[in-house]
Amino acid sequence: MKAYITGTRRGLGYELSKVFETCDSLEECNVFINCKHDGVEQVRQLYQAVDLGVNKIINIGSNSPDCFHPEPKPYAVMKAALDHANDQLFQLGHDTTIIRYGYFDSERTAHIDAPKMEIDYAVYMVKWVLHQPYRVKEVTVCV
Repeated sequence: MKAYITGTRRGLGYELSKVFETCDSLEECNVFINCKHDGVEQVRQLYQAVDLGVNKIINIGSNSPDCFHPEPKPYAVMKAALDHANDQLFQLGHDTTIIRYGYFDSERTAHIDAPKMEIDYAVYMVKWVLHQPYRVKEVTVCV
């Protein structure tokens, strides 16, 4: 299994790159781990992976779209777009999963004073999805 993982400089992407054999492009992989949040780039890359025929796709999402935000929160809207794209493609028969995390312990959440799951558990969830004999549409994991 060769994985193409986005966002491997730090955080969850970095930890995943230590666990999986990685490659340098979507064209080379049979597993795409869509990890790096960069506006709606995750949505674009999800569709690109499907167009290329990647066997298994895991999108790293967020439970943020489910939460009340007292002010505009573009991050939640972009992650909701990823939720909807994953749902659409799953319904069309593609093997795409979204793991919707709450906070996990990483550089990106260091400033947030809230309970956080260990990043090793976030890695475990990705491995768990990959070992399932059936397609998994979505999983939400929060502390």
